[in-house]
Amino acid sequence: MKFTRVAQGLFAALVAIAAAGAIPAPSLAAPAATAAVGNTVVYKEKTEGYDCFRIPAVVKANNGDLLAFAEGRNGGASFCNDSGDIDLVVKRSSDNGKTWSAPKVVIEGFGDTKGNPTPIVLPSTGRIVLLSVMECVKNPDCNRIPRVSLSDDHGQTWTAPKVLTTQLGFGTAPGWLATGPSHGIVLTRGAHAGRIVAGMSYTIGGANSGALIYSDDQGVTWKRGATDTPAPSAALNPQEISVTELLDGRVYAAARNQANNGDKCLSGGAKNRAYAISSDGGASFSTEFTFEEDLITPVVQASTARMTATDKAGKYNRILFAAPSVCDRRKELVVRSSFDEGANWQGNSAGTLVWSGDAAYSDMVQLSSGSVGVLYEAGPAGNANETIRFSTVTETTLGAPVCGGGYGVIDSAPLGAAGTVYLSYNASNGQNCVSTMKSTAAGTATATSAYLEVQGASRSTDSGSFAWFAGPVRAAAAGKCVRWGGSAGGVTYNSPSEHCG
Repeated sequence: MKFTRVAQGLFAALVAIAAAGAIPAPSLAAPAATAAVGNTVVYKEKTEGYDCFRIPAVVKANNGDLLAFAEGRNGGASFCNDSGDIDLVVKRSSDNGKTWSAPKVVIEGFGDTKGNPTPIVLPSTGRIVLLSVMECVKNPDCNRIPRVSLSDDHGQTWTAPKVLTTQLGFGTAPGWLATGPSHGIVLTRGAHAGRIVAGMSYTIGGANSGALIYSDDQGVTWKRGATDTPAPSAALNPQEISVTELLDGRVYAAARNQANNGDKCLSGGAKNRAYAISSDGGASFSTEFTFEEDLITPVVQASTARMTATDKAGKYNRILFAAPSVCDRRKELVVRSSFDEGANWQGNSAGTLVWSGDAAYSDMVQLSSGSVGVLYEAGPAGNANETIRFSTVTETTLGAPVCGGGYGVIDSAPLGAAGTVYLSYNASNGQNCVSTMKSTAAGTATATSAYLEVQGASRSTDSGSFAWFAGPVRAAAAGKCVRWGGSAGGVTYNSPSEHCG
């Protein structure tokens, strides 16, 4: 799925930078500079009857409430241990994350571990499906048991967990198995619209597998579908899988690469993430797991979520990825964007820094057509799990399309129904940026262009047969007027000399 569209865009940007005599942007591994968003504490260690809280997952119920799931941990061989007396709990917010209720136990531990929350909201009925895992601690060893609970009253009450081991094709529960964590999805496009899909990873006999599981009856019964068991020589162990539906109905599965845990900064951290693609609604992988080298992270769970889609009234396509951004440490949680359905991702320096201290697991939920909520583990140096916090990121905080964080749209022009050309500005570096985002024929290579001309300098242009966008084209223009524009679908916009100063 990877291709060189970002490289082409960066080439145009470098042409513009060279013309302006500016210094090139920092490397992809560089973190964003300053946090652009506030936050609310949802869970905090040593409060509300628990040693700590971990493994966040968040969804928006059909009544508008946000549900923030977590593991409420007690006991264990060490503080906040993965194995102990662990309840699966939830808090509720009725004001888009500004305030939160007291925790409510969804599945009680009774001395064992009940965790790995993976919730899915069914838009058609409002049902909330909750996948989870049970591991025996107090009771005799039972390995890792996948289970499902259902709620038909927006998460107020839940059915007793139902064991899914046999349904998912296991004779006995695997020694290691994890649902999600982070939310699953309901497909809305293509032949499998209405199907529920979630990520799962497991280990049997030393062989590690990343998989997708799905349900066609609103979460009552489940099947294990797409499965990849990489050979040890591949140096891939896909775990903690987050799923997103692509514009053409395919499923993008983003995974932590646990195989790299011993050398977290191998290739500068470019081997810590993996992805796979399913083209048949989660039944099989058309692209098996391979390294996602655009995304520099430590070895840690991360989350994905769609923000906008052109077939759902969005002006352009944007998928988000949230994770810590320093390869050897769980630190500096950054939200990064893909504008071409996961084929390429922004580097850390173009993303939005949500938390500058230590940070770990996360999940995201769409709040509106222009905003997404991020639920994430965060704390001071040495304690990434001190709290679970909630932040809201918007199109403004995420930055202008393709141009990246720090750029804000100051002007735009529609290209009929074919797309929009944007002029953006970054006050911190004094640069303008132009990008043309396609609305129709998105995903199909068609003639598209973007240009920027600073008064007294030559025009910089990015043009070609592009599937998703043209640009970014950047140049410094302090105290000068600019001409800007672009084309898509046979429609062209050319600005007058304007935005002077």
